[in-house]
Amino acid sequence: MTVADQTQTEALETEEPQLTEYTSESTDTPAEGEEVRRPSASAPSAGTGRRKQAIARVRIVPGAGEWKINGRTLEEYFPNKVHQQIVNEPLKVLELDGAYDVLVRVHGGGPSGQAGAVRLGVARSLNDVDPELNRDTLKKAGFLTRDARVPERKKAGLKKARKAPQYSKR
Repeated sequence: MTVADQTQTEALETEEPQLTEYTSESTDTPAEGEEVRRPSASAPSAGTGRRKQAIARVRIVPGAGEWKINGRTLEEYFPNKVHQQIVNEPLKVLELDGAYDVLVRVHGGGPSGQAGAVRLGVARSLNDVDPELNRDTLKKAGFLTRDARVPERKKAGLKKARKAPQYSKR
């Protein structure tokens, strides 16, 4: 064996062994039982939501998950648990419960319409924060679609939108 061959074999022995097997798993995947937290931008955002006759202006800022609706807490403004769930759905779907403080100004309509308007406003503002990460999930859940159903107008000659006066034969 010559000196060149000897140095070449020493160099091969000192090199790291080459991979002979490939896997599709990445090395940065969390272990079993470890919580997966989706990254989100920490910038404030705003969105407008409408439902029936209600209009909600929503602003989200990174915080502890506090809600202020017209100066009141979520439980004070929406005592009905169903309305509280409706309003919270976009944050729950994105697993961002408690990550943002939500400030809302809402007027018009009743409690159900206002809850739907706030939900749309929250979803739109979360979409503005990080569209690549949040849009698909919110769209699939149907939170970015505005419900266009509004009350029908009253017609002339009728008591309400469709209710006709009582018919009298004589």
